[in-house]
Amino acid sequence: MTASDKSEEPNAPRTSEWLVQPGQARVWEDSFRSLHLSVDGKEFSNLHPRRAFPLSGMVDYVSFQDEKDKEVALLAHPQKLDKPSRQALEKALERMYYVAKIVRVDEIKETMGVTHWQVQTDRGYAAFEVVDLQHVRKLPEGRYLIADADGNRFEIGDIRRLDSRSQALIQSEV
Repeated sequence: MTASDKSEEPNAPRTSEWLVQPGQARVWEDSFRSLHLSVDGKEFSNLHPRRAFPLSGMVDYVSFQDEKDKEVALLAHPQKLDKPSRQALEKALERMYYVAKIVRVDEIKETMGVTHWQVQTDRGYAAFEVVDLQHVRKLPEGRYLIADADGNRFEIGDIRRLDSRSQALIQSEV
C-alpha cells in the first residue's frame, strides 16, 4: 500500500491483512453468477477473481477485486478451499480466463495497422481484429497468446503443430 492509499483511506487494512487463508474463506455464486467471498464473517459481493500468475499457470494465489478493480482480498492456496467454495471459484475463473485454442489460421490481413484474423478454433470459426502487435505475445515452447480488440483471448499451444500455411501466416505478422 502506498502512502497515497493511506491518505485516501486512513482506516484501510494493510496489504498483509488482506492475505486470506483457505480456512478463513467461503466462496459462492448467486443465481446471477455474481461471486461472493466471506472472510471471518465479513462478506464481499460482486467480485472478480484474478490469478496472481495467469500465464505461468501458478495457482497459489487468487486476488478478489471489486467492481472498481480494487483488491479486497488475496487468497492463498485456493486449491485448499472447501469443495463448494473451490468449485464456485473454479467456475468463475474458467469464465474469466476462457481462451479459445487456435487450430488453423485461414487468413491474416493488415489494414492501416490493424490485423484481421480468420481462424479455426477448438470451438469453431472465429474472426477478430488485433490493434497492436503487443497483443500477440510469444511465450516459451512455441506458444502464443493473442488478445483481440474486444479483449477476447486466443491461444496457439505450439505453433510447430499447426499446418505450414498457418505457421507462415503467423510468422509473417509477428
